[in-house]
Amino acid sequence: MFIFRQKQQVFDFGGIRIGGQPGENPTVLIGGLFFKGQEVVENTREGRFDAALAAQWLSQAQEMSERTGHPLMIQIYGRTPIAMERHLSWLADNFDGPFLFESINARARIYGIEYCDERGLVDRAVYNSVNLSMTSEERERLSESSIDKAVVLGWSPRATSLAERMETVESMVSEARRLGMKKILVDPGTLPVGAGYGLEYRTVLAIKSELGLPTSLGPHNAPASWRFIRQQALDTEVIRLTTSVAATVVAQVLATDALMYGSLANSRAVFASVALVGNAIAAAAAEAHYAAGLDTSLFEPPTYD
Repeated sequence: MFIFRQKQQVFDFGGIRIGGQPGENPTVLIGGLFFKGQEVVENTREGRFDAALAAQWLSQAQEMSERTGHPLMIQIYGRTPIAMERHLSWLADNFDGPFLFESINARARIYGIEYCDERGLVDRAVYNSVNLSMTSEERERLSESSIDKAVVLGWSPRATSLAERMETVESMVSEARRLGMKKILVDPGTLPVGAGYGLEYRTVLAIKSELGLPTSLGPHNAPASWRFIRQQALDTEVIRLTTSVAATVVAQVLATDALMYGSLANSRAVFASVALVGNAIAAAAAEAHYAAGLDTSLFEPPTYD
């Protein structure tokens, strides 16, 4: 089990502690909602969705969080400003935990910033993400807002080595702090299989080792774009889910503090798998800290013996 020499920072994200030495805090799981292709979505542009199904998925995720001790955060997507408003409004009325919001549309992201400010959601809102492609208006609105929590995407198309990835990470961390972000999750970015997938795990270890900052990843993105499992007889729901879970628990073992696991619909399988590995991490961390003579308060997961 890893014990980092660098002092590990822990930040409070809407009541959830993220960061620290492996085993100190439970791995946080972030389920995605309202993304294109999800069964719950009816119209991405207008932000129309099946509210009953969304509530069912959310209830299942909350139940699994309570049963395993692994905290839940929700990652909201809004394609347009109106979609962002409808999705955030529903979530604010149905979930009292911390959440991330994102979009490929800068106008929708800016609207999300303004909406969270106006609705008094900034204590729970996490901006996703501070990255190289942010517009100047977006940077200005974020710095002027009361939001102080963000994912920092430390990725650049030109960063193909660990040293280059870390340069990008440090640059984006500095930018996030300049914009007023006091609590950050550093995500080095997950690339497709064969195009860099795997370096993000190594980068997470470097971030923890050198900077001591909380980390996050969306490892489900790698199998989601993997052509191997798009072949006939392999393109099944079971294989898509198992490869996504496999990528997720590898990131968990390699010291990632918060995991974006894809669709909220997969909560039962993901939470159960992460809880299993969480028990292994807890036992290994307890032995490692004892052997090293460290008196660290560690997470004690339920075992259901």
